[in-house]
Amino acid sequence: MVVISVATAGLIAMILLVVYRSVFTALLPLLVIGVSLAVGRGVLSALGESGMPVSQFTIAFMTVILLGAGTDYSVFLISRYHEQRRQNVPPNLSVINATATIGRVILASAATVAFAFLAMVFAKLSVFAALGPACAIAVFVGFAATVTLFPPVLALAAKRGIGEPKADRTRRYWNWIAVAVVRRPVPLLVASLALVLGLAAVALTMHISYDDRQGQPATTASNEGYHLLDRHFRKDVIVTEFMLVESPTDMRTSKALADLDEMASRVSQLPGVTKVSGVTRPTGARLDQAQLSWQNGQIGDKMAGAVAKGDAHKDDLAKLTHGADQLAGGLAQLDTTLRTALTPLTGILTQAQSSGSQVQRFRPLLQQLSATAPAVDQAIRTGPGLRQQADQAQNAIAAIDPLVGALNTSPWCATTPECAQLRDQVQILVTLRHTGFFNQLANLGDLYQPGSDTAAGTVADVQNAITSLDKAFGALGDPADLAGNIRRLQSGISQLASGAQALATGVHTLADSNIEMLSGMSQIATQLQNSARTTAGSDNASGFYLPTNAFENRQFADVAKHFLSPDGKTARFAIESSYDPYSSDAMNLAHKITDVADAARPNTSLANATVSMAGFPAVNSDIQRLLAADFHQLAIATLVIVGLILVVLLRALVARSTY
Repeated sequence: MVVISVATAGLIAMILLVVYRSVFTALLPLLVIGVSLAVGRGVLSALGESGMPVSQFTIAFMTVILLGAGTDYSVFLISRYHEQRRQNVPPNLSVINATATIGRVILASAATVAFAFLAMVFAKLSVFAALGPACAIAVFVGFAATVTLFPPVLALAAKRGIGEPKADRTRRYWNWIAVAVVRRPVPLLVASLALVLGLAAVALTMHISYDDRQGQPATTASNEGYHLLDRHFRKDVIVTEFMLVESPTDMRTSKALADLDEMASRVSQLPGVTKVSGVTRPTGARLDQAQLSWQNGQIGDKMAGAVAKGDAHKDDLAKLTHGADQLAGGLAQLDTTLRTALTPLTGILTQAQSSGSQVQRFRPLLQQLSATAPAVDQAIRTGPGLRQQADQAQNAIAAIDPLVGALNTSPWCATTPECAQLRDQVQILVTLRHTGFFNQLANLGDLYQPGSDTAAGTVADVQNAITSLDKAFGALGDPADLAGNIRRLQSGISQLASGAQALATGVHTLADSNIEMLSGMSQIATQLQNSARTTAGSDNASGFYLPTNAFENRQFADVAKHFLSPDGKTARFAIESSYDPYSSDAMNLAHKITDVADAARPNTSLANATVSMAGFPAVNSDIQRLLAADFHQLAIATLVIVGLILVVLLRALVARSTY
């Protein structure tokens, strides 16, 4: 700041020295300007302490404005003083006349500039709003110093011969220009307009840079650090911009996350955007696990694996159906065999029951065999047939003896009530065979040989046989119950055979259905795998689904907290581009990103959300917009202020010549 002030003062001194060709004359304005600077800074400091906004540029701008305005106003006064002196007007009177005639001109000039600066209070950019009043104060201080301090200084200097005019060497030149303008106004006006418009046209090629780094020397530590980063990384990586999405509702839902990803996908398709990172795409690319194509591929792979396993067990299905057929056939054959073998046994048991009953009735009458001979003879006549029938029953039971072991070891028989009942009944018949019941029955028939013995001679044998028969029947139980059990056994085996046949039919149907289902699953798996492969890497074709419980995963939650606020109502996306973040292209891209993101909100869960940009491109874009608005506002205000002041000064809307 000191260097700038000294340099400016030195340049002003050189100009004044060239114009007035006198060191002392050139020093007079500088003396007044120095006092003005001291007063201006004091006034500005007091106002700053009282609450007036002051920026870091205020002192610099105030100093430059005060140096320029103070010099301008002093030159006005000195020039009019010199005109008076060249007309041989005394010094004191020359000072008075100069102040009286040029004072209102200086006032008009100062008012024009000061009020234009004051209009900056209404600027949107705070730097302008803070600079305007300070610069206006500087202009007013310079004006006050020029019309109050400078005339006495000039009068005192005149008494000592300082500040007197030199020979006018440029009057002839300016007179020639004036004559030329009066004689040829139109050509000179056209030439002047052409020159001015040509110079103004250069402004069309101007590109305003908002890179504060370029305002510093390249040798500063910060710039050297940035240059080092630029050699190894893209500029947009170091200076990243962010897109913020604010919603009145929690966005940690599957629908909101899908809508956020769709918004990010649209933004990523903008020219210049190289990467969009967010909660749904932490690495800049959509999460593989959240893509429907990836999920379909996983389902297809699992289904294909299941189909492969199913195909590997087709032989087992064939074995199962064949085993079911064998079981149905074996049980059907067993039903037929048992019906054939057990039917005679039922008759035998009936006869045994009848014989036992008769013997029991005759037990009290054994002492009276003579009276009951017909009955005994009848019993003897039935005796020879018992062995044959007993042997038939024993052979039939021997045929079903292996069934007991099969039924005892069969797991499905234990869970089938009919099979369990059949197993118990067959067990009873086998037990009778093993205990020799049928052998005793056959021996009983052998004891009764017609014609070999008389009833009286065999009474003792009959009593022994009856005792043996009682023991056998005691082990056997009631023959009537046994016959009923045999009939129930036959019925159970028939039902079991029918069930086995139905089971075989069901197994065939199940096997065929499984084979058909495996074929359908294979087609679905192939379709899912093909769709996953063909849509991989495409945001538009792959779909998106991320369940809400994904936030329960610690790793995902740790990543998500960098992109989502704790309440889930604000999300941010880091956007990288191929543009210099300080360039106009980057600023235009920020506008496009906002427009595209807003276009993605309607008819989604983000319809009520707001989208905004943050980062250097967005900040510079806002500065550019506010700068343009402030420029137009200040330009209009300045024109209005200048016009009003000129009207007041000239007391007319159009100036008229007095000659």
